[in-house]
Amino acid sequence: MLKPENRFKFTTEYQWDLLRYTVQDKNGENALKKYDDDYFTLIEHQVLAHAIKTFYKKQRRIPGETILRENVSTLLTSKQYLNLVTKDEQSTIIGLIKNLYHVPVKDGDIIYENCKEFRRYVLVRNLLTNFDLNNYSAYEQFSKQIGVALADEDKMQNYEKAFLLENIKERQFRRQDRKTIFPTPFKQINYLTNAGGYEAGSILVVLDKQKKGKTTMLANAARGYLRMGLKVVIVDLENGDDNIFARLEQSIMDIDKKTLLSGDKDTEIQRRFRKYKRIGGEVVVLRRPALVTDTNDIQNDLDILYRDFGFRADILIIDYAAKMKSSTYGGDEDRTRISNVYLELGNLALKNDILHIWTANHVTREAAKIRQKTKYVGEDIANCVDIVRHAQAIFGLNRSEPEEEAGFFRMEIVEQRDGQPDGRAVFKANLNTQRVNELTTTERHTYDTEFYKPFVEQQNESNNVVSKKERKDRKDDFRDAS
Repeated sequence: MLKPENRFKFTTEYQWDLLRYTVQDKNGENALKKYDDDYFTLIEHQVLAHAIKTFYKKQRRIPGETILRENVSTLLTSKQYLNLVTKDEQSTIIGLIKNLYHVPVKDGDIIYENCKEFRRYVLVRNLLTNFDLNNYSAYEQFSKQIGVALADEDKMQNYEKAFLLENIKERQFRRQDRKTIFPTPFKQINYLTNAGGYEAGSILVVLDKQKKGKTTMLANAARGYLRMGLKVVIVDLENGDDNIFARLEQSIMDIDKKTLLSGDKDTEIQRRFRKYKRIGGEVVVLRRPALVTDTNDIQNDLDILYRDFGFRADILIIDYAAKMKSSTYGGDEDRTRISNVYLELGNLALKNDILHIWTANHVTREAAKIRQKTKYVGEDIANCVDIVRHAQAIFGLNRSEPEEEAGFFRMEIVEQRDGQPDGRAVFKANLNTQRVNELTTTERHTYDTEFYKPFVEQQNESNNVVSKKERKDRKDDFRDAS
């Protein structure tokens, strides 16, 4: 039964944007809980809202495009809508579903706040309609109900989630219903963690000396997330946006820069990119000045991307964070500045629901001399060893001479909080094409037998295990590093 008094006091264009926000935005579930299908003016929007809410009640998730199309088709043939919706309207409703998922939403924050406002209006109006002014004994209860109706439901939910004992059922349900651990694009790294990935908001750092492949690994991480259908923002403080775009195109196509610049592959590149676009991911590259850019600047960029382009980042890649300015520390000491930057990045990830932040960092001069050893250690981080305390995982890029000649790229775990303390992912690397590919299970077995095991066996104990003297030398070098 339609209730005209419950209908939105906003335009039908807003109502359509709200539906798109519901199925596209990370916060769509919260929006869905704040309206009913009879809030919508047009029958087309009512049907879509009803189908989305019905599916959510059963499955506790927002339906995908194909599922929604099937559900709407079934709904339109039911008794509830069979005589209410004409054949032309049925075709129109089915035709809306594609745009519902594929036309980006702009001003999502305003759309959500307006929805919350109208929700408060409906709750307060219903209380006033049903309140008996002459019943003085109900005044205190009415006052409490008004307070609840006007309260910010999102903030209240955050407080409710804070209770250990009281909230156990809801917490268990959320664990089953909503992911808290997210995989990286690298299966071998995921295997070395305790839960198949890292928690939302994790900072992941790649270590090596200058010009040895750190940016290449970051570009390939972006390519991997893109294939997962995620949205990536790359903040470049070092190379230039054209350089990063070129690296990404090379990596995706597995071609060298000369071939890329020749234009011979342009049509093929466009064809490949259309396939990637259909998956739903995207990469945005922003060139920003080093030692000037801070997290407030990045937040402003994220806000503009979301407000004006409907682009909400899942992954943030910074090349690299040690070149950022701290928004809370104005001194000259690099160690304190960089330490604060990492803390601020953690807060940025939390505020924006960023799944992972990837960045890179140099190693000290002494560590750079021994990069062909088994792995780096935490003390090898240049300028700010405090990064170990702020990052969820740190990986070192190491290659022995035989590995380098054979084109292998080894990403060793230096430190990680929730997984094995040692281990590695191994890639077949071609720096000319900016492409790294993980080894298959068979290739990895061959690599371990023919390359890694002999390499380890050839090292004496003092070379395999970092001695106290080496650690002291590395710390001394860290203190000297600028």
